[in-house]
Amino acid sequence: MKLKATLFLMIFGFTNAYANQTYKDCRAYLKNDTLVVSNNKIQRKWLWNSGNIIPIFLTDKWNSNTLAFTDNANSFNIKGYPFIGNESLNFTVVTDDLHFHPYLAVTIISNYKSFSAKHVFRIHPEIAAISTDLYLKYKTLDFETKIDKIRTTGLKNSFEGKESARSFADHYSLHSRHWKLKFVEFKDITDANNNLVSEMEVIPYRPQEKYTGNLLMAIDLVSKSKFYVLKEAPNTYSQVRYPGYDFYASRDMIDVAHSGFPDTLGHEGWVKGYTITCGVPSSEIDLQTSLKYYLKNSIVYKPEVNEMVMMNTWGDRGQDGKISEKFILNELEGAKRLGITHFQIDDGWQQGLSQNSATKGSTLWDAWTAKDWEPNNSRFPNGWSKIIKSANEKNIQLGLWFHPTNDNEYKTWESDANILLDIYKKYGIKYFKIDGVEIVTKTAEINFAKFLDKVKAESNSEVFFNLDCTANIRGGYFMFRNAGNLFLENRYTDSGRYYPYQTLRNLWMLSKYFPAQLLQIEFLNKWRNANKYPSNDPFAPANYNFDYVFGTTLMAQPLAWLESSNLPEEAYRIAPLVNKYTSVMADIHKGVIKPIGDEPSGVSFTGFQSVQKNKGYFIIYRESTDDDTVDLKTFLPKNAKISIEEVYKANPNSNVQYSNDGSIKVKLQSINSFILVKYAIKD
Repeated sequence: MKLKATLFLMIFGFTNAYANQTYKDCRAYLKNDTLVVSNNKIQRKWLWNSGNIIPIFLTDKWNSNTLAFTDNANSFNIKGYPFIGNESLNFTVVTDDLHFHPYLAVTIISNYKSFSAKHVFRIHPEIAAISTDLYLKYKTLDFETKIDKIRTTGLKNSFEGKESARSFADHYSLHSRHWKLKFVEFKDITDANNNLVSEMEVIPYRPQEKYTGNLLMAIDLVSKSKFYVLKEAPNTYSQVRYPGYDFYASRDMIDVAHSGFPDTLGHEGWVKGYTITCGVPSSEIDLQTSLKYYLKNSIVYKPEVNEMVMMNTWGDRGQDGKISEKFILNELEGAKRLGITHFQIDDGWQQGLSQNSATKGSTLWDAWTAKDWEPNNSRFPNGWSKIIKSANEKNIQLGLWFHPTNDNEYKTWESDANILLDIYKKYGIKYFKIDGVEIVTKTAEINFAKFLDKVKAESNSEVFFNLDCTANIRGGYFMFRNAGNLFLENRYTDSGRYYPYQTLRNLWMLSKYFPAQLLQIEFLNKWRNANKYPSNDPFAPANYNFDYVFGTTLMAQPLAWLESSNLPEEAYRIAPLVNKYTSVMADIHKGVIKPIGDEPSGVSFTGFQSVQKNKGYFIIYRESTDDDTVDLKTFLPKNAKISIEEVYKANPNSNVQYSNDGSIKVKLQSINSFILVKYAIKD
């Protein structure tokens, strides 16, 4: 990490100090006992209070809405450990972070009984959000909050009784009695879960209540003030030392629960908790758009690295039974015909075969050596030479499967990182699917992050990770989003569990709150295993055209979860569509992708809008519904001059037309068909 324009100011109890630091539209300063962090979109103010800061204002600068904190509560507290004093205040402009675009950072280090705390507030230019990284240094802490009575109802624990003090990682005071709060809970472990987003809206009342979910979205029904709080942590119960809830709220206040810190620490030094980000609407756009804009545009997203249409043969359930030089060379030929840009060889390329291997007696899973990660000499007698030559001739990027050693909480993280770096340096292979991860302790979390960071740093961020989130305790959607994309789900026709509309639904639901561009979404060989589905099942894959099956993935990063050698010749008819898509996918993914229409159900009109300034894209799907025409609400302005250019449509009689009320009229002649169009807003 390179630092620039650093101002270091030591504060010891006095309140008349002045310090100031700017970066583009970002500014931070301490003046007259008030600490301010702001840019053109958002501002937060704290009472300095000798370093034991107290939040006093949160301002949505575009809409001129200010939330005043009136309860005089500190920004952070661990019950039973009083504040002793501030150690330092540091303003820094960070211009070359490994994961993030340049930002202004404000660092406060303070001492408490039995521990020290370091708060790092990060703000990016033109992004309506301020992130807080909390670091603690301690040996043993008791984070427990004791409650008099508890009753459980749905996603929340409601409790009564007074607490003289409570523990929290962040605090927000509500100055109105008419707030509506939405709590959003996310699920990964998609081998077991197929409903990945749960939403709960409440009007908070006097008793404090506990709520689960990584995300809180709040709106004052009187003033229309809005803000969100995002806990960039694994999902709920996957968090380290999870207390059973994420937020603690009443009509007067919101606390963010402590998690991410074990009660006892096995080593010295700073330990980072989970980032907490607070955001407001940016310009006239809605809160969800502002959230997704932050999630994508704060991290380093390079189209030449991030954009892909990848193929991985594991989806045809051959495991590694076919993996060999001959098979891969043949698969690359099929990948080229389809228009695939990236080809990944899953489990089975390596000398040390895993417990998932089709070869009997293979047992490796939790512990590996460097020799295990050499090309399997019986399957690839020429190493990677012929494979790389073929891929380069076809302009296809190669990728590999990798399982870091789980034993001893990823103690061998550095050796694992060196294995990938050696492969990258020797062969130029940059894409790695990371699988088998189990982050069950804080030490494991720290070491796994070190593994990712070392590979990123020493490859100059050329190496890209496809992070499997299908099983076990992993990073969820938010924690490692800066490392690559998320391999969302394993779905197979062999078990009769792949339904195109359900995969589309998962993408649609997640895209409300998470950038679709950071998800890898699968499409399968629809011709395989037709007998695994009931003959009268209208949603069986065989009942869809292959262009539609591919089309369900376009707002994400498409994954051909199949063997090209198993495809019938007619499958290759989608090649013109794939090639057309790859010519516009980077432009599509520049925008904030928002779901429109009805939730995918197999019988809906549904779709997405990719929103950029004065332009964007629509992709609209007609599922198995009798209506061939629908009016869809969009995020287009009213009474605008809109031009629409068709990128792809399956039927010549399908079209999209703009209506002056900001909606679009869509006609799709055939069921289970879609249309992709580009639009521009004229002056």
